[in-house]
Amino acid sequence: MKTTKALLALGVGLSVLLTACSATGTQDSPGTGITVKRDGYGIPHVYADTTRALYSGYGYSVAEDRLFQMEMAKRSSIGTAAEVLGPDYVEIDKTARNSIDPQSIKDQLARLPQTERDIFEGYAEGFNKRIDEVGADPAHLMPKQFLDGDFRPEHWTGYDVAMVWVQTMANRFSQSSSELANLQVLKSLQAKNGDEKGRQLFDQLIWAEEDPGAPTTVPRDESTSPDDGPHAMSQEAGLSDVTQALPDANLTRMKNAGGGEWPHMKPEASNLWMVGADKTADGTSILMNGPQFGWFNPSYVYGVGLHGAGLDVAGNTPYAVPTVLFGTNKTISWGATAGPLDVNDVYQEVLDPSNEHAYRYDGEYRPMEVRNETIEVRGGPDVAYPVYSTVHGRVTSFDTPNGSAYSLKESWAGYEIQSLVAWIDIMKATSWDEFLEQAKKVAITINWYYADNQGNIGYVSPGRLPVRPADQDLRLPAIGDGSMEWEGIRPFEENPQSYNPEQGYLANWNNQSAAGALADGYNWSPVDRVRAITTRLEAKDKFTPGEIWDINRQASFADLNVDYLLPYLAQATEQLPGSDPVAAGVNMLRDWDGQATDDNADGVYDDPQPAIMRTWLPILFDTVIRDDLPEDVYASYSGKVYPAAGTARPAEATKLVYNALRGDESGVPQTTDFFNGADRMSVLRSTFGQAMDRLRTEQGPDPAGWKMPVAANRFDYKNYLGVPQAGSDEVLSLSPYMNRGTQNDRIVLGDGIADLCTVGPPGQSGFIAPDGTRSRHYSDQMDMYRNFQCKTDHLTEQSVDANKSSEVTQN
Repeated sequence: MKTTKALLALGVGLSVLLTACSATGTQDSPGTGITVKRDGYGIPHVYADTTRALYSGYGYSVAEDRLFQMEMAKRSSIGTAAEVLGPDYVEIDKTARNSIDPQSIKDQLARLPQTERDIFEGYAEGFNKRIDEVGADPAHLMPKQFLDGDFRPEHWTGYDVAMVWVQTMANRFSQSSSELANLQVLKSLQAKNGDEKGRQLFDQLIWAEEDPGAPTTVPRDESTSPDDGPHAMSQEAGLSDVTQALPDANLTRMKNAGGGEWPHMKPEASNLWMVGADKTADGTSILMNGPQFGWFNPSYVYGVGLHGAGLDVAGNTPYAVPTVLFGTNKTISWGATAGPLDVNDVYQEVLDPSNEHAYRYDGEYRPMEVRNETIEVRGGPDVAYPVYSTVHGRVTSFDTPNGSAYSLKESWAGYEIQSLVAWIDIMKATSWDEFLEQAKKVAITINWYYADNQGNIGYVSPGRLPVRPADQDLRLPAIGDGSMEWEGIRPFEENPQSYNPEQGYLANWNNQSAAGALADGYNWSPVDRVRAITTRLEAKDKFTPGEIWDINRQASFADLNVDYLLPYLAQATEQLPGSDPVAAGVNMLRDWDGQATDDNADGVYDDPQPAIMRTWLPILFDTVIRDDLPEDVYASYSGKVYPAAGTARPAEATKLVYNALRGDESGVPQTTDFFNGADRMSVLRSTFGQAMDRLRTEQGPDPAGWKMPVAANRFDYKNYLGVPQAGSDEVLSLSPYMNRGTQNDRIVLGDGIADLCTVGPPGQSGFIAPDGTRSRHYSDQMDMYRNFQCKTDHLTEQSVDANKSSEVTQN
């Protein structure tokens, strides 16, 4: 294992960074006056008077609980997993390095005032203090996973602390673009159907114009987002052909980061709903958040309280980053879901025929910039390779047969640390205006939510939105020759935002943010899972905290397809006698509450309706849309009707069939008749009848006996990038599948009222001692999560003291 060279390099990098830091300010003294009090679930509450000391205590606590997970998160983020895990992780390291500009991040950190650098440096110093303690007593303190892997944790720098956030939050959720994949689909459709019909089909699969029936988080009648952006397919004629199986670094990164297959490729899955004073029984605000990062062991999120140096907050945060993303300071509460704004563009670069590392821009061929990377590999030779960039950004693929390369331009590049510091500073905000002041500084795309103790609620979708040329189709790569450059950045006031909407609530499940807010990778549609939340919020005038919490249970088990197709299916069978098997099956769906549950824990869904839906939809889609699409395009629809891990959102094919059933009433023009002139009601009856026949053949004549095995939530031992963050024997599972947050938090604020209730399975600590003994907080939130319960988190020192399980003071 090649560790000496890596340690020396880290030491030099740290020396350079700290030298730059000390040149512009005086740093706090770390490690003094730090007190950490842990509650009954092991949640640390850190108390200190200075920023550096506060974050030192935070970093130390994280290293106590999650040392192996965080070491591997760091390596996943900066691309050094192969150094300790071997050749199988070289490609993962390449993906990480291809998505970052290390020097830019270091420069951004160096430009911070010392008071802000103290956050990153203090965290690293506390983390390193624990590493030193572990190194001094490995027989008792070294996490077992290090011993099993035969390597040791390395010291952190402020850069490492920042990079975990940059990779796991900024890059994972803001670096996406489907434009190249869209171009591949367009060309495939045209190859099968000809240019004109292929283009028409493309418009039905990825519609260019807005569907006015799509639900928005900012109520449509209150939206102020501009709708003057480019929509028509205008640059197609200027684009070269594309290789269908072209390997692309960014598409690979999106898939590895939890994204799906085309057409919904962006990694995102989170929900939030909140009600203000007019919609609560006691005039409070209630915020309920379920960020869906995936399920891992240890958890993607970490619970913490930070008290001192201007902070008095508690909540949960992903990968123990240096801010509480989901929490409260008792005056306001805040939350987040993945951002929907189009802050990236792919550019198709024209290559010099005599040099594929030069591209045409402003009438001349320019050499690409190159950054040489070397990956150290345990048990193998170093791997050296180049990372190329154009004026637009990093090159993600070379399509040499077509004389092209593709590069990714990000409006937020160079603003990553500014965005993180703004997210840190919202913890000090006490009003909507102060909250917005920080949102203005956020360059990445993210959805932010606000509630306060006066019963106010608000939503804003930050991000640097480019002003694009009028002739640019958002769905396709831009032309890279200099003729399709951005013309500026839109003013923040045009970003989607809403404050105390008349409806009394705000809700989001990665749906459209506001009218006019379009992007390349979304098919905003009336078919949207957010309706599983909004229909329940609209069903009552007033809510209690318990009722807001229970929406989570109902949405978690909701079938997300049935509500859109059942009205048409009922219409198709309304003339059939009740004794008809098809009519009887439809009546079963009509009588169903739409909940796919397994209350008796026998491993199959309690009701036959999940089996009916999972049998019918593949038949329906195969009949209606398969013949119109190339096999590779159809496969992207048919393979995820009800995914094995449970359905996170309505099937993309449901949107197509729903639009086709609506015909002229659809918000998307139906230039191609997916039903091929057949009577739509007859097709519904026929396909549903086939499903019923199949179930009778396979499971018997009595529908009450029709069963479908449940899917499960699998808590993986590998992180979202595929790097082990625990032992392979540490996989956990819960069934049936719950379509809900990685963690859930509910925050109630009012006059003299501040209540935070959270659950974040498996548990706070991932520590396993050398002898195999697991921390008592290793999985103590699993049953709570299974049963839709939450624990009270302590918001005052008096409450912390009354419920503490330990207290340690560092001198």
